[in-house]
Amino acid sequence: MPFILGMIVIARKEEIVMNNALAENKLLILYTLYQSKLNLTKTQFSNIILECVYINYFELQQYIDELIKTGLVELDVVNEKEAIVISVQGKSVLEMFSDRIHDRKKKEIDKYLMENINHLIKETTIKHDISEGPHGSFSVTLSAFENKDELIKITMNFPTKETAEKAVHNWKNNSTKIYELLYKELIKK
Repeated sequence: MPFILGMIVIARKEEIVMNNALAENKLLILYTLYQSKLNLTKTQFSNIILECVYINYFELQQYIDELIKTGLVELDVVNEKEAIVISVQGKSVLEMFSDRIHDRKKKEIDKYLMENINHLIKETTIKHDISEGPHGSFSVTLSAFENKDELIKITMNFPTKETAEKAVHNWKNNSTKIYELLYKELIKK
């Protein structure tokens, strides 16, 4: 009989450890969403978590679905893309239980976000599209967003696919400078 009781105690301890890990992983998801302060797509967000935390892809998707069902995380359409955001309720839960996340894991998330913030901002705030235009030309649409507001949308035709791709490349790398230049030119007297 003592052997069976010992096995029950061990099983119960393992269950508690697993529940703590589950809770910490969900809190870490909330923490990452809160710290990023960006409207990340599910893919962008998943990449951050998978790179920084030892959660496999399928578990991560399950956690996200559970957090959505409980209202701690929401899906929102931003710039015609589905973004994952922390809800007001999720922020409250994070405030109450953030001390349950290991500092090492918080630091890994913070470090990743700091090192990749410029790339993430560009991914979430600029958009481009190339399509075939009239007479063998290529139409390029370039746009920039701030929060959910479209700041600028430019559509231009280019004679070749190479020049269209060059325009997209330059937009990706210099969208802020291009926007500022165009803005200044349009408002000057």
